[in-house]
Amino acid sequence: MAAPDEDLGPAWLRDYGRIEADIEAMSQFARGLTAEIQDNYLPHASRVIADMESDHPQPAEAFAEHLRFLEAHRAATHAATDNVYWYIQGYTSLANAAADISTRYADADAFSAARAQDVREALDATGATPDGNPGTVL
Repeated sequence: MAAPDEDLGPAWLRDYGRIEADIEAMSQFARGLTAEIQDNYLPHASRVIADMESDHPQPAEAFAEHLRFLEAHRAATHAATDNVYWYIQGYTSLANAAADISTRYADADAFSAARAQDVREALDATGATPDGNPGTVL
């Protein structure tokens, strides 16, 4: 007796085969992405975050519109700094996952067959999303 459909997982994943991965290209991708983050993003990110986290003077209580504006402004800058931080975390984790997979399959053929589960586990292990759920869109 076959398993019911709900036990088989998503229909689009049921007939997947092997993933062909160019290990050298994946390794180069990991190195290039890591270098891009460290050399071209991090130096600017810390400055941007520092600028966005600077405090503004408290307005007079009687100026309610200004108070509401500053609340919205603080929420927007908080969201922006979170995005800068999670960009770093996400792409660093992606580079680490690519490096991990390329290291695991380095001794195999030039075009190695990796299981989809191997790739999923490498990406899941990064925990790059704010809540640790790999399905979360940043």
